[in-house]
Amino acid sequence: MKTIFSFSLLFISFCPFAQNEYNTVINIRRAVEKINRDTGYSIRKLTGEDFLNQVPDNGGELTGYFKKGQLVKIIEWIGLSSCVKVTEYYLQGDKLIFTYTKGSESPYIDSLQEFDHSKLNTTMEYRFYFDNNKVVKKILNGSTRCSGQRTADLSKEYLDQFLRYKKLLGNK
Repeated sequence: MKTIFSFSLLFISFCPFAQNEYNTVINIRRAVEKINRDTGYSIRKLTGEDFLNQVPDNGGELTGYFKKGQLVKIIEWIGLSSCVKVTEYYLQGDKLIFTYTKGSESPYIDSLQEFDHSKLNTTMEYRFYFDNNKVVKKILNGSTRCSGQRTADLSKEYLDQFLRYKKLLGNK
């Protein structure tokens, strides 16, 4: 009986944290939906040469979406020889709240010994939810042949890229 009581107290003490994380994620999802529904953005684009140290075979593009002069969304598109990676960064109040990365691969045709660039298959999806520059939830599914090994702190890489991209798009 004493064990059940102790377990109940422990469970109850963790519930507010779980509830808080759940509410934060729900609020982030609502903010992302609102950003995606809006159509009245001014857009700034950078080519791969403007934001990448090395431009991949099929190029790259960085697009910033601004509402009343405020950056609210960034889309990074990178085209590698057999893969495409698209990362969307969402902002609220000048802070990163969410990233979504989709990695796709062109299938390899053995008989031709080449990639079929007319087709892309999604093989990777990553989602990071941020609150005050800290990850509150992450979902990592799959990989691409072009993405390499996942690092231990992938969320930090996304946060660093976001800060760099925000500065680049703001300076254009």
